[in-house]
Formats: sequence, C-alpha cells, structure tokens
Amino acid sequence: MKLTKLQRTQLKQMFNGRCTYCGELLSEKWHADHLQAIRRNGDGTCENPEHDCIENLVPACTACNHNKRSMSLEAWRDLLAHYRDVQVIRDCAQVRHLMRFGLIEFVKKPVVFYFETIRGTSV
Repeated sequence: MKLTKLQRTQLKQMFNGRCTYCGELLSEKWHADHLQAIRRNGDGTCENPEHDCIENLVPACTACNHNKRSMSLEAWRDLLAHYRDVQVIRDCAQVRHLMRFGLIEFVKKPVVFYFETIRGTSV
C-alpha cells in the first residue's frame, strides 16, 4: 500500500521516531514494515492481502526490515536467537577468537523487541 506523506510522518512517530524492533532512532531512510507479514508475488499481488493495511504497519529501520523479511515475529525472534546461539559463533572465526580472549561474550536472554519494552504499548 502507498502511504501519504502525512501517514509516513505519523507512522514514524508511533514509537517517538524509533524502530519498532530494535529501538534505534530512525534515519531518513526507514521502512514501513508489515507487522503481520505479507509476501509480494512477482505480478504485483501479495499473499495475505488482508494484512496490507495501515493498521498493520510499523516503523522499522532498514536493517531490521531487511532481516525480518516476510517472517512472523516469532519466527524472526527464533532466527535472532539462532544467530546468537549458533550461527555467529560457528561461522565467524573473528568472533570465536575474540571470545577466547574474553573480549566479547554472548548473553543467553530472551529476544525482546523494543515495542514489547514500552509499558502500555501494543502493536
């Protein structure tokens, strides 16, 4: 769906100009993300067209939106935990080396999105 300039401004301020997911301040290049994912087809249509509405849009930084892709929040939460628990350590020799020197450590805690930390806020 195409947003007006006013709708984009209002959406950006939904969490005081912060990304719904990571909480970083949004730059000028941010995305309106579908909280409940849609998947665009090559012909201009999408799966789950009922989710392609303004009530399902949230402000997201480019990095979070690209990483989330068309996953559900729970699938993305699981992927982020996998990055932390397995993939980064297995795939990156530099990370393993820094860990041996005690320069970085991974904390096993639940993946919590920014919007979930704000009292009284739901999306």
